[in-house]
Amino acid sequence: MMKLKYLFLLFTVVLFCGCSEDDAEPVFTLQNAEVVANAEGGEYTVTVTSTSDWTVSEGAAWVATEITATKDKLVLKVNENLEKTDRSLTLTLTNAENLSQTVSVKQGTYAYSANHHYKLPVVFHVLYWNANNTQHYVKEGHLQKVLDLVNQYYDNSGVDMNFEFVMATEDPDGNKLEEPGVSREKWQYTTMDCTSFMGSGDKKYKDILWDTNRYVNVVLYNFSDELVMGIAQFPWLPEPFELGGISQAPKGANLSENPYPQCVSLNNKYIYDIPEGADKYSMSNVIVTLSHELGHFLGLYHAFNQLNNGNTNTNLDTDYCTDTPPYNKALYDVKLTNYLTYNPEITSKSSDAYKVYVMRVNSKTNVEFRSTNIMDYAISDANAFTAEQAARVRYILNHALFMPGPKDHTGADFTETRGSASDFRFTPQFME
Repeated sequence: MMKLKYLFLLFTVVLFCGCSEDDAEPVFTLQNAEVVANAEGGEYTVTVTSTSDWTVSEGAAWVATEITATKDKLVLKVNENLEKTDRSLTLTLTNAENLSQTVSVKQGTYAYSANHHYKLPVVFHVLYWNANNTQHYVKEGHLQKVLDLVNQYYDNSGVDMNFEFVMATEDPDGNKLEEPGVSREKWQYTTMDCTSFMGSGDKKYKDILWDTNRYVNVVLYNFSDELVMGIAQFPWLPEPFELGGISQAPKGANLSENPYPQCVSLNNKYIYDIPEGADKYSMSNVIVTLSHELGHFLGLYHAFNQLNNGNTNTNLDTDYCTDTPPYNKALYDVKLTNYLTYNPEITSKSSDAYKVYVMRVNSKTNVEFRSTNIMDYAISDANAFTAEQAARVRYILNHALFMPGPKDHTGADFTETRGSASDFRFTPQFME
């Protein structure tokens, strides 16, 4: 009888314990669920306590999520915020017991500072007719190589430019770019006149570009004039900011009415022209071309003498930089053209011809000098900028319209009072 009583008590205890486990309340809690990320981005961890497996909703391209193997942490990898505005998103976590929790992610942006290190997101718009033609449909990975080499040119230019170009990681809608910095777009023309593209104001050309306040747009297509390697628009400054040779948008202008595509155009004929080896030389080197055109985009004029009408037969110093020696390019071109008419192309930096034609004559002092400036043409080392050129670029980065990065627009008034595209005056419009 006693044994039966104990067995009954034991059965009751076991039954009670079993019922307690079955009736346990499901748990799903978070710690550090409100993430405030700085502009630089980084890794942030949310601690998760759950009585069952859980998943996280898809967020945005600028936040990557990772669930640890132990299922007790959510790791957030937040990209650097290169936008001009703060951003935020909400992630939803749901467990197998159908409980949900949310994680809030907020990220600030960089405040303006005169010495800010700019990272300029670049998008290459690859316009193609036939995806099998790799001259138009540029090989995957090649444009990353091109931009890396452009950055090397700027980094090793002899002055601290304090900025870099980076491949864009998101499209304007916030979607991740599977091929960073590249938008491949089927186009209706196999060739185009680059001056018409840059200067006609046709809406179909402007519509190619992504938001010019967020991206540096580089458009690749086949130029009808195969001798032109690249062309770029000059920047704009808002009133009251001024810089010699740079156009100014007056107060009250409708900034959405910039009449021309604010971009760089690059001839895809030369997209693979990258000399291999220190001694190799090419006048159509795509790295030099893009570095040069981006210089225009950032406010730099040609290092040689050139009037607004394009005439280079002048002894006037016209690039607004006193530390770039001026020279009469028309006279130089006569000599170079005469040589190339009767001799092969110059392809070696150690050749006698290169040593002759890399030299120029200062139009003010009549002293011979070696051409090293990236903003020069023809036979040149094309590996240097000057302190005054760097100062111009810095002024543009700090103040220009239609340019990524934090800006000082103190004193500018963007209240729209006029809507005519005629408010925009170019000085000049674009330059090769």
